[in-house]
Order: sequence, then structure tokens, then C-alpha cells
Amino acid sequence: MLGIWKMDESIEELWDMLPDKQWEKLRVADRDLPFPHSEPRLKEWLTSRLLLKELLGQPHGITHDATGAPRIADSPFQISLSHTRGYVAIILSDTQRTGIDIEYASDRVRKIRSRFLSAEEESFIDPQSEIQQLLICWCAKETLYKIIGQEGVDFSVHLHIHPFRYSAPEGTLQVYESKTGLQKQYTLSYKVCPEFTLTYLNA
Repeated sequence: MLGIWKMDESIEELWDMLPDKQWEKLRVADRDLPFPHSEPRLKEWLTSRLLLKELLGQPHGITHDATGAPRIADSPFQISLSHTRGYVAIILSDTQRTGIDIEYASDRVRKIRSRFLSAEEESFIDPQSEIQQLLICWCAKETLYKIIGQEGVDFSVHLHIHPFRYSAPEGTLQVYESKTGLQKQYTLSYKVCPEFTLTYLNA
């Protein structure tokens, strides 16, 4: 299950979407993390819980494991979530650890490309679709990082993307990891919109 929420509502409007008692239960479920007080973080917190409710049909708290990865309280589903400017995205799986990443559209990814791309990956970036491919690669490696759940990961060394050609607005790409020694491969889907780029693990 995959959901995306555009955060157009005010904080007051988001609070009004659930009774106070339900919000209090969700706050208790988040006891392992400080409750957000800044307006952007609070908006993300409220929206992610509302989106999870839309996907599962009832409210659920979100806890975190030792690595900081999210977990759903009282549910067998695996969860991955991501925030970017104006959007929250969640993916759920009842069969495997999953991953998702969303990033707002910007050319700033050019400045950090050396942090996450290897020389081999740089070689397949098409100048005609440079920004789109760079954003897909960044999101794909963030997604893969969430899937493997390992600490001490170097994005340019341990996370790998097979060459792919950009096709708008959607497509797939193959990725694998070398951090654990298993070199497990995954197929990720991507979606490119004017406002954001999204990648996630296929079920």
C-alpha cells in the first residue's frame, strides 16, 4: 500500500481530523521520541499519522527501532515513510521490509552528486535528463538504505544502481547493496512529477 499526502492544511485543520483522545494515544505511542514542537515538524507528524490511518482504516502509533527505522504499533505491516517540502509519503508491506523516499524538485542535487554516485553511475547520467536522473538516483539510494537497515553506509560505496534510461513520468530501476555481503538486488519504481520525485520498493 502506498500513499502520498500534500500538506495543504493548517495545523488546526489537521488536529480537527481526529478526536483529542485519539491524538493523545498516538502521542503516547511515540514515547521513544520527543514530541515535535516546531510547526513544520508538527505538521509532518500530524500528516503522517493521518495518512497511515487512511491506509489502514484506523489510527496507529509509529514507534522506532534501535536504528531509528519506523515501526507501526500493534500491526504486522512493515512501514517506510518520507517527508519533503509540502509532502508526506508512506509505503506498507505485509511480506518484507520496505522503503520509500520523496524529494522536492530542485537542481541542488547537482552540488551533492559526488556524495552518493560512483564513477560508474556518473557514466550513465544523460545530460538531457540530468536533474531527473540525479533525483531518481538520490531517492533510490535513500530507499535502498531504508530497506537494508544498516548503520555506517556509504552511499557511493555500498549502494549501487544499474544503468537505466530515464523515461517520464514513471519507470523502474535495479539496485543492489554491498554493505551486508549478500549483494541483494531490488527493483524500485520511480515517479517524477513537477513538484517531487518518488522512489519505492515494488511489492
